[in-house]
Amino acid sequence: MKIEVKDLGSNNEIFIHDSVKKSGNMTIVIEGSNNMLLIDAGTNLGNGLIEIRNNFSKIEIGQNCLINGWLRCRSNYTNLHIGRETTIMWAQITLHEKGAINIGEDCMLSGDIRMDVSDMHSILDAETKMRLNPPADINIENHVWVGQGVHILKGNSIGHDAILGAKALVASSIPNNSIAVGVPAKVVKSGVTWDRKILPFDE
Repeated sequence: MKIEVKDLGSNNEIFIHDSVKKSGNMTIVIEGSNNMLLIDAGTNLGNGLIEIRNNFSKIEIGQNCLINGWLRCRSNYTNLHIGRETTIMWAQITLHEKGAINIGEDCMLSGDIRMDVSDMHSILDAETKMRLNPPADINIENHVWVGQGVHILKGNSIGHDAILGAKALVASSIPNNSIAVGVPAKVVKSGVTWDRKILPFDE
C-alpha cells in the first residue's frame, strides 16, 4: 500500500516499506531539509500525525509496530527511534529542542502518554538571565510497559522489563525489572517482568 507523505522541503530521504499499512487517519508531513523518515516492514499506522518540522532530523520506526498518536520533531538535530514490535495506543512524543528519544523493542505504550526532551519554555537565573533548563534525552529500553496517562520527563531512562503504573510521573530513572507508580514515580516492586498475554493465575 502506498503511504502518502507530504514532503514540503528538500533533500529529505523517505523509506517506507511496501508492506506498511495505514488503518486510520495518520498524516505524515515533512518540512525542512536533510531529514530522514524510515518505517520498516509490517508496521501499522493508525490515527495521528508524524511530523518533521525542521532540518537534519530523523524518525525511525522498526518492523511490525502499531503507531497511534503524535510523533513530532520540531527542532533541528532531533532523533526519534522506535524499536521493532512496539505498540503505541496513543502518545504525544515530541522533541521541541535538539535531542533524542529512544524507545526499545517490544514495548507496550497505552493511551494518553506524553514525553518531550524539552520543557518548551526557558527557566532563567533571575540575576544572570542564564538559562537553567537545557534539553535532555529520554531512553526507554526493550520490553517496557507504559500504563495509561504516564508522563515521562526529559533526561530519564526506563530499564528493560519495567512497568510504569497508570498516571505515573517519571521524574527520575527507573531500573530494570521493576514496577514504578505515583507522582513522582517510585519503585514499589523489583524482580518482575510482564507478558502481553493474560496467563493463568495459580492461587
